[in-house]
Amino acid sequence: MTDRHDPTLIVGGGIAGLMCARALTHAGIPVQLYEREPDVGGRVRTTMRDGFRLDHGFQVLFSAYPTLAAALDLQALQLHEFRPAARIALAGSEPALIGDALADLSLLVPTLLAPQLTLLDKVRMLRLRYLATSLSFDDCFATRFDSITTKTFLQRRGFSARAIRNFFAPFYGGILLDRSLESSASILLYTFKMLAEGGTVVPAMGMGAIPAQLAASLPHDTVRTGQGVSRLLRDDTGVQGVVLDSGKTIATSRVVLACDPPTNASLAMSAKLRVEVPGASLGCTTVYLRSRTPLLDGTALWLNGSPTATVSHAITISNVAPSYAPSDESLTAATVLGASAVMDDTELLPRVRADLAAMGGNDACSNAELLATWRVPYAQFAQPPGSFGRRVTAETADRGVFVASEAWYTSSLEGAARGGIAAADAVIRSTIRT
Repeated sequence: MTDRHDPTLIVGGGIAGLMCARALTHAGIPVQLYEREPDVGGRVRTTMRDGFRLDHGFQVLFSAYPTLAAALDLQALQLHEFRPAARIALAGSEPALIGDALADLSLLVPTLLAPQLTLLDKVRMLRLRYLATSLSFDDCFATRFDSITTKTFLQRRGFSARAIRNFFAPFYGGILLDRSLESSASILLYTFKMLAEGGTVVPAMGMGAIPAQLAASLPHDTVRTGQGVSRLLRDDTGVQGVVLDSGKTIATSRVVLACDPPTNASLAMSAKLRVEVPGASLGCTTVYLRSRTPLLDGTALWLNGSPTATVSHAITISNVAPSYAPSDESLTAATVLGASAVMDDTELLPRVRADLAAMGGNDACSNAELLATWRVPYAQFAQPPGSFGRRVTAETADRGVFVASEAWYTSSLEGAARGGIAAADAVIRSTIRT
């Protein structure tokens, strides 16, 4: 028999694991969280290199996220906000700025003048904003939206082929890591809602400050970093504990798997259990370049509208958050998707420099120094139509084993936060039953 006051062991110190630990702690259930890396964060990490803050892949926080933002002290994170717009670069024309004039009135004139969208497309954009903001977060995942692709949804709402090709494919292709726009239309709606209702931000100390703040809110000695879990132990009555990478055994009657979906599945298999995971993953590569002057102007995200783009989207991130670079230098983050993302640096770097030069018209791109290349093979899981009608619970078929994962919601920071809380709720219910 388990007791409410027996520690629950959480494997993984990403957003899902930390949110689960936070919820269990608030419920009076003690927690031990084990993280293999030397610090928490999972895929949300920041590394310092030569005075630059490098997030592990280009990442942002939507301040309107209802669950994650409520758990954070946003003011303490010293957030820096992107301009609520995108600058679209197309060969043969000047880069055009398209943005949310309801959030920033200065965007009205450039958006009206932007040739990438027709006047009717701009009216349709306002109608889409109204629809997204009229829905609740959960309403965005209703069957009528989840049953069709983003591209089909846009076509049904009357958007021109030019608007889909020149704006939505590069912009939402960057968010969804899929320029084909074959993801569920629900993702388009919920991200559009988040963009309209809050800011797109990064903490002054990098995205790694988010999990660091969550970890700091937990009781002392809850989080054990540098200690990975290699397998689970179980018998006919349920889970009995875990074995650390060091060989040490930790006894427990409740384990929450809070790693990325493939790692959760592997750990479950170590005890001959099976947990459901998404069928496909999407990766990306972010190239960080240092330069004396900004390679791209402004604080709006730059989109590469070329159908043969190597760089999908980019920004001089130190324009947004000066703390990301030394005072006399600039830091540019360029994100690469698809087949180009797996190129080695010798082939990738010249293409990135050439794309950035074509986008921003800056000759300094050819001399910008490579600072780092972050390859994230599992940045998101694929979210095709129907994904949100197949949600499963955080409970597994095996007594005492739970899963905290973004896979139960959306492949996002908010999805991870909700997955963590769902796992905590399942643990709490199990203590009541026993």
